[in-house]
Amino acid sequence: MNSPSVVVICKVWRSELRLVFIFLLTSILSVAGSAYLPITVLPGTLISVDSWRLEIALPLFWLAPLFFILVAMFRIYNVRYELTSRGIDAYEWVLGPQTVMSIRYEDIRSLETEQSIIGRMLDVGNLQIGTAAQSSVEVTFRGISSPGEVLKIIQRERDRRHQLENQPYQSQGRAEL
Repeated sequence: MNSPSVVVICKVWRSELRLVFIFLLTSILSVAGSAYLPITVLPGTLISVDSWRLEIALPLFWLAPLFFILVAMFRIYNVRYELTSRGIDAYEWVLGPQTVMSIRYEDIRSLETEQSIIGRMLDVGNLQIGTAAQSSVEVTFRGISSPGEVLKIIQRERDRRHQLENQPYQSQGRAEL
């Protein structure tokens, strides 16, 4: 982590598996509902050139699955977590008014992972970061892949910084007169 590079940790689609499942279920139900209630399908002409026409039928029930997949995409792409040479940056509301939380490695008090049974099977979970400034968790990386590995990376850097901080001052080989 000595280089000025930034490691971006993104939320993964597996963290929104419930919404993806609801999307698939409502997709099936919307197709069945459109077949059962043909009045909910709006026919129309998409393109008309001379005598050639391209007809399209717009089922109204498609709005339900579209809503769930848009919510899932919004939750996934609206956060970003970065490990920088200075510390940790958590960006929320990337697509709107943004909230940024920055934590220096030296200030990290506690790191905890949180995974359900399904989360462990899918290797997805949350990483909670606490600092000396607050007694509670200050930042939570939600829905990230391999939270245990990210925890180890942050712990290594935090421990390295603490070792450098606690080393006694050593002279640079200057001769004293």
